[in-house]
Parts: sequence; structure tokens; C-alpha cells
Amino acid sequence: MAIDQKTLLFSLVIINALMAASLLVATRGQHAGRRREGLAKWAVAVLLEALVWVLITARGAIPDFTSIVVANGLKATVHALALAAIFEFQQRRCPRWQWLLPIGLAMLMAWLQVDDLRARIFWGSLVYGGQLAFLAHALRAHPDTRDSGAGRLLAAGVYALLAVLGARAIMAIGGFAQLEGPFASGTPHPVQMVVYLAILATSVMGSMSFVLMVKQRSDREILQLAMIDSLTQVFNRHALMARAEEELARRTAHPVAFLMIDVDHFKRINDSHGHPVGDDVLCRIVRLLAARLRRCDVLARYGGEEFCVIAPDTDLEGARTLAEALRETVAASPVVMERGDIAATISIGLCVARHGSAALSVRDILANADAALYVAKQAGRNRVAVCAHCLQAEAAGLAQPAHVVPPRPAHAAT
Repeated sequence: MAIDQKTLLFSLVIINALMAASLLVATRGQHAGRRREGLAKWAVAVLLEALVWVLITARGAIPDFTSIVVANGLKATVHALALAAIFEFQQRRCPRWQWLLPIGLAMLMAWLQVDDLRARIFWGSLVYGGQLAFLAHALRAHPDTRDSGAGRLLAAGVYALLAVLGARAIMAIGGFAQLEGPFASGTPHPVQMVVYLAILATSVMGSMSFVLMVKQRSDREILQLAMIDSLTQVFNRHALMARAEEELARRTAHPVAFLMIDVDHFKRINDSHGHPVGDDVLCRIVRLLAARLRRCDVLARYGGEEFCVIAPDTDLEGARTLAEALRETVAASPVVMERGDIAATISIGLCVARHGSAALSVRDILANADAALYVAKQAGRNRVAVCAHCLQAEAAGLAQPAHVVPPRPAHAAT
């Protein structure tokens, strides 16, 4: 079946126009923060792409300056907007010269070579190829796009189009094939056919990939909101339970320590200084605790002024050392406020789940740690207490598991 160039160009116009309309509708459903993720810029780029092919299709019926010079300038603008959209999605600032310079070069090249199709194809391929190289580099330079499946798909489309433009430029300058203008009648040359199909495919695939990148980020943020405490920015209770189950499931010969932490007399702080100050105190204590933990440790807000630490590969002795270090750090670091320093202390109850011990559920372990916390508070607060379960095991000579846990230098008391 024979396909003429006007049919291909018409297809490019219709598909890009429909894609742009869909993207613009999608951006209207976003709040202001989402609109800053580049989707609106990408939609405008696709809309301009449709306009470019309208101008090219009308070549011969409109002035050459419009169908050649303006069209090439708009084509460079399309790539510039795509680059700006990528940078905006990555929350980076796009260097101005990377999108202004190619637009000027594209229009200058088209104006100087308005009567020479082969020269326009060659120099235009270089300019657009440079813009695609900027796009590919931007996609690879940031983890939000480099580590995303949708980002890699978008990069693959960019590389494919870059290869097609390179082959077209070589054929144009070397005279290996007859490259007709878009206004020519009849079936296009196979090279032209490949170029049109590549542009069409990358336009559709690129738009779908960009939308998918935005969706994947939104899904990650929703998941994070479901797992993170909004005030202290550490895990919430739901996330704590999930991580605790994971640690117990993977435990082999290594014990896991659970520390239940309570801010002493926190109600008094709220009553004396107000809830906003109480919130500041909690956030300050969280930062102090987090600074003394290893990367593998888990810190979560259990509820109110209670927090919990899961310390993998930590035996009873290591848990005591860690708990004392945390307690001393908070006690030695009063919260500095405008109206004076606020001294805060914490009480800690701990429980260690050992390899070879009777199977305990997460709720049982946390209940043991909470019972030890109650003992610490009853004994005067600002102290560490070990759960009865661990004390009984220690008295029976079971404190050391078969596998000796290495020292915990990050938890050593200072």
C-alpha cells in the first residue's frame, strides 16, 4: 500500500494534537505543586510539534520564511521545552543557553539555507541532534529519571531518534539517497519514511513515558505519606510494625533489639510552654536520636511522645550500650528556645529477640519493651530498664547467642 508524504504529515499533526490535548487536560487536574513537575511544558512542546507539521505540510501554500525558518525555529523550541520539562521534573534549573542557543541556530541555519534542502537536513540534524544529546544527558544525570523505568524508556526513544537523525545527516551530505522535501508527491523515500515513523513513535512513547514518570513519583509520595510521621519525619507506627515483621522474618543467628522510648514529663512541657513548643521539643529529640543510630537502625514514632528503635544484629549488651548513649545524649542537650532552654530527658525500655529463643510476635516484643519502659518511669525516669523476659534469659545464662555479635562502635557511649 502506497503512502504519500502528505498523509504521513497529516498523521503527525493529528496524533500530536490529540496527545497535546490529553496532556493539557491532565495538567488541569493537578494542583500547583504538580504543575511544576514539567508536564505542562511537555504538553506545550507536543502542541508546538503539531504546529510544526502544519507549517511544513502547508509549504508552497504559505511563504517559505514561515514554512521553513519559523517551522525550524519552532522545532528547536519543541526540543527546548522538552529539556526544560525534564529539568523541572528533576527540580533543577535548566541552563538558559541550552534552550536559547539551539533555537537561534536552527532559525539562522534555515534562513541561510532556505533554498538548499540537503544543507538544511544536514545542519538541522546537527542542531536537533545536539538538543537530543542535552536531553539524553539530563535524563542520565539525575536519579529521578536515571533509575526510573519510564525514564529509561524515554532515554531509549531519544537515543533512537538521535541515531535516525545521524543517519539522515550522513545520507544527505553524502548524497547516498534522494531525500525529497515534505511537499513532494508520491511515496516518500525509505529514509524519509523511517524518519517520520521515528518522530511519531518517540512523540507518543515520550509523552507516555513522561506521564508515567510523574505517576511513579506521585505513587512514591503517597506511599511515603502513608509510612512517615508528618511532624517528626520518621517512620510512623504502621511502618514500624511492617519493618519489625521484616526484621524478625529475616533473623537467623543475629538478635534484634527493640527500644521503647518515652519523653519524660512531656505533658508538663506542653502545659508550660504550649503545644507548638512541645512539637519543637519532639523534633529536636528525634534529631538527637537519629544522629546516634546506624543507617540500618529504624527509628519510628510509636504514638504521642513515644518512639521506638529497632536495632538489628544487636545483643543485650549492645542494646544497653545503645540505650544509655541515647539517654545521655538527650539529657546533655537541652532544647534552646527564645524564652530559655528546655531540659528534656527520656526513659527507655528494651527487649531483645534472640535466635533460638521462644518465638515471640512483634506485639509481644513491643509489649515486653513497653513493660520495661514502665519500670524505668516508675523508678524515677531518665533511665534504662530491661524487660523481664531478657533478664530471665540473662540469669539463665542465655544472654549470649551462639553467634557473637560484633561491637557496635556507632553506639558506644561518649
